[in-house]
Amino acid sequence: MAKKTFKIKGNLAEALGDTVSSAKNNAGELHIEAIPLRKIQLDPDNPRDLILTFDDIYQDISKADGMYERKCNEKESLGSLAKSIKEQGIINPILVYKHNDKYRLIAGERRTLASILAEKEDIPAKILTTRPKSLEMSLLQWIENIEREDLTLWERFRNLEKILLSYAEKQSVSTKDVSPAEISRLLGCSLQQAVNYRHILNSTDELKKHIESGKVKNIEKAAYISSSPLELQDMLIQSCINGFTLSELKRQARGISLDSKAKDKSENPMKINFGTTDNTFAAKTIIDTVLEHKNFQHFSDKFRGVCWDDHKSIATAFRQLVKLLEQHNRG
Repeated sequence: MAKKTFKIKGNLAEALGDTVSSAKNNAGELHIEAIPLRKIQLDPDNPRDLILTFDDIYQDISKADGMYERKCNEKESLGSLAKSIKEQGIINPILVYKHNDKYRLIAGERRTLASILAEKEDIPAKILTTRPKSLEMSLLQWIENIEREDLTLWERFRNLEKILLSYAEKQSVSTKDVSPAEISRLLGCSLQQAVNYRHILNSTDELKKHIESGKVKNIEKAAYISSSPLELQDMLIQSCINGFTLSELKRQARGISLDSKAKDKSENPMKINFGTTDNTFAAKTIIDTVLEHKNFQHFSDKFRGVCWDDHKSIATAFRQLVKLLEQHNRG
């Protein structure tokens, strides 16, 4: 198959800009062909989400392996994908780079393992001639994985961490200094989505633990919890696990915040709240009663223009009366 320069199309390519406008500038040329599965290696410098190895499938998992149970679970989770590959093949090629006479994975670990499980001999692959640099590697993995339907929030989080770490190192800044606007530009996502990612990156270890376990799996809910006051987060995490919608989480947090503010005001009153009413007669009676007092009758002229059928006019009159009484008390 003819070689071609690898270019990222659409808005994402525009967003990446100079960072990874094409793999030719950053990682050589790319071409697509079927390669032997036996020639594929894992990249030793590339963090993995699975602990299952190629040998675990080729030679079966040893019961003496300390991670035997977890590896068995991972292998079982690949079963449906392996069945699909056996029946229909692979639609989306994996992404690799040439390493001597072998190929090292950039993206497509699950597809590769499932193909071995399906007893395939080879697999379609997009092949880069050289290994991408750290940031370009992370971005290419993000592009490859972002449309996966089974991509978990934890996997998304781990990918994003790698991208920001590489980007921060390149810019000589801390990952915490990378703004949502920069994240939006890097990933080609909306600013709001970038803000959500930023919140999740700043989340507590407790929230990250539940994201990793899959108990918290919705990005909007996770971002909202992370941006909430620390004293509310444990409760919101549990509510999220119990199936609360984002709207319900917000109502819950808002209700507690309002209760807390009301409690603080009642315990430490700094201002007197007279309450509210929609009854114009009650409001007029209160104002008239005050103005009938011999000490305040001289204020009456100031209230002759009040429209007693208009709530706004009455509210303005009441505020004016309170102000006059305060001035009278100081005088």
